[in-house]
Order: sequence, then C-alpha cells, then structure tokens
Amino acid sequence: MSEAIDLWILDSSGFELADLEVRAKSLLSVPEQQRYERYTLARSRRQLLVSRAMLQNVLSRYVTKDELQLTVGSHGRPELSKRRGLSFNLSHSRDRVVIAVTHAGILGVDVEYAARQRRVERLIARYFSEREQSALLALPESSRLARFYSLWALKEAYIKARGLGLAIPLSDFSFSFAEDAHESDADEDSPASVSISFEGSLVDQKPASWRFWQGALAGEEYAFGLALQAEGDVQTRSQPIELSVRYSNAAQGLEHWRRA
Repeated sequence: MSEAIDLWILDSSGFELADLEVRAKSLLSVPEQQRYERYTLARSRRQLLVSRAMLQNVLSRYVTKDELQLTVGSHGRPELSKRRGLSFNLSHSRDRVVIAVTHAGILGVDVEYAARQRRVERLIARYFSEREQSALLALPESSRLARFYSLWALKEAYIKARGLGLAIPLSDFSFSFAEDAHESDADEDSPASVSISFEGSLVDQKPASWRFWQGALAGEEYAFGLALQAEGDVQTRSQPIELSVRYSNAAQGLEHWRRA
C-alpha cells in the first residue's frame, strides 16, 4: 500500500460573497472575524470566507466533528488540537485555494499567482540564496520569471512545513532543479526533479528527510510548491509517496470534487 498526500485544489472565482457570508462567516474565529471586518476589498473577504469553508469541508472528511478543533501555533500555523498524526496545510493566491493533507509526515504547501510581472533581478537577493541566484541568472531572461515563482513557492512550502515562518533565514537553504543539470528525463511534477541543501544556521538539517513537488497543478498561471518532511530517508523508503489530486469550483461547490 502506498502512502499518499491528498491535494484539494479550488477555483474560487465563481463564489459570491453574499452566499459565502451566509454559509461561512459563522465559522470564523474571533481574530478572523476582526480581520474580516478590517478588509475593505470584497475579493479579500471572499478569499477568507471560501478558505475557511473549504478547510472545514476538507478536514471533516478525515476527522470527527469533535476532533475538528483548530489551534494556531506561535508562528501562525493552524493545527488540529485533538488529532495527532494528521498533517494539513492551506495556501491561497488570487482565485486558487489549495489544501494538502497527509499521514506521511509534516507538510507545507504554497500556491502563487505567477502571471504578474516582477523585476526578478532586483528581488532575488532578498528572497534567495546565492546558489539559487546564480542558477536563476544563468537561465535565459525569458525563463527567469517562471523560476522565480517556482523557487518562491518551494521556499514558502518549506518554511510552512517547518512551522517557523520567516524565523528561518531564506539564504540558508537552497533548491536545485534536475533540469539545470541538463537531465532530459526531468519531470517538473516529480519530486526527484527538486532537491534541497542546507548551510549556515541550517547546516545540521538532513536533506534526505525531505521531499518536494512543484509544477502547474493549480493551473498554468499559478506556481505550486509542496514540501514533506518524513522520518528516515524518503528517497529510499519502500512505500512510494503519491499525490492524490482533486479539483472543484463554484459550479460543483465544496461537496463535489473531481479527481485529476
């Protein structure tokens, strides 16, 4: 039997704010309600409500109603207070919401709207290690924006899996891609195509316990990154770790999901 990571990917563009307020506003915690009232943009309010409703819907498929109680860690990571051994993480950007769930280890997920143009060369020193910067600048200029977003999503996924946020120096870990080594069989959706290395304050971390996925699972305009930390060497474990992907949108609602 294989171990799996379940990915739930929602296109939230068709959800109406008025309908979400009726369905999901009561699900918000007090801090979330305060944040909701501070939002002035309807898009921001809709994103918060649909994310909370989706999280409730997805987690109810794994735990009982009594176990569905969330707590927030010191760095803002939500966790189930009455259920151990089940790891989940949520990310949203523009019209995409992604939730990852697994029993295989601790995970982090990130999705980024990647169609926005950015001055990549000015930003990389702030977010990336020297090794990542060099590899990005070695690419043709036409390929740099896509790599920027791929790295961004992976680095966010890693620090979310660690549960420490930006307390982790972004320059002390680096991602490398098999395609940069001119491996013709590199597959962007394969974990083997991405690897991590550590230095500085993270030099004692073990790359073998980590596995990563990236690609266009959330849509062509979105960068996707997924990080999993498991016990032992995940590259040589006998049971493969597979992705099980489900999609939905406003027409289907949160009760009906189609498999990839």
